[in-house]
Amino acid sequence: MIHNWPLVVAQNTRLPVIADADTSFGGPLNIRRTVRLYEHAGVAGCHIEDQVFPKRCGQLRGKDVVDLQVFLERVRSAVEARTNPDFVIIARTDARNAKSLGGDGASTGAFREGVRRLREAMAAGADMAFMGSPRTKDEMRELVRELAPHPVMINVLPDGLTGNLTTAECEELGFAAAIYPCAGFIPAMLAMQESYRGLKEEGSDLKYCRGKTIVDFFEQLGLKEAMKFDERIEKWSREEVQHTSEQPES
Repeated sequence: MIHNWPLVVAQNTRLPVIADADTSFGGPLNIRRTVRLYEHAGVAGCHIEDQVFPKRCGQLRGKDVVDLQVFLERVRSAVEARTNPDFVIIARTDARNAKSLGGDGASTGAFREGVRRLREAMAAGADMAFMGSPRTKDEMRELVRELAPHPVMINVLPDGLTGNLTTAECEELGFAAAIYPCAGFIPAMLAMQESYRGLKEEGSDLKYCRGKTIVDFFEQLGLKEAMKFDERIEKWSREEVQHTSEQPES
């Protein structure tokens, strides 16, 4: 994944890009390498979590967390590793729904443990806090209040553990940032399923393209700018050839 980030960032130069560093891929030296590669790729920041390895998606059952000290070592390693002070280190905890803390049936004690971990992570130098799947709006308000003045991020997935929050609700709850990771790939999946099903059953994909052509697709990827560049070089080449041909022979 690290090799794909320069391309991702290059296509979004006006937007800050945050990377998911998962459990940070190893010990302190691995974390240092991860952070510096992300910096080199142009990423604006990354979040590092306290799950055990191998990890699971925060929406899945069976995930668990490492001891607090291991988590803090991960965070501190990332903080010490960065060479750009503007590179944002986001500390994430999955304690709220961790297997060892009760999983789906976890009490508010798991929430309190998550708050404790994030508070310690802020003290270790993290710039932003991120709790995976707080259960209620009351918990969310308490989370933001307990960690103030540090900024807190929320993760919103459709019909996920956190609930279906709008951006306005996230702002009202006090979150400094909200991520909607499914906003692109789930609608894309559904659209492709519908189109391929239509092609199989109806024999055509025309109506599923909704009037868009292959040229529209290319233009979305920057065709016009690419063609202008190509034309400039072609024009320069013609003028250079003409200029050379007009030079008197020595």
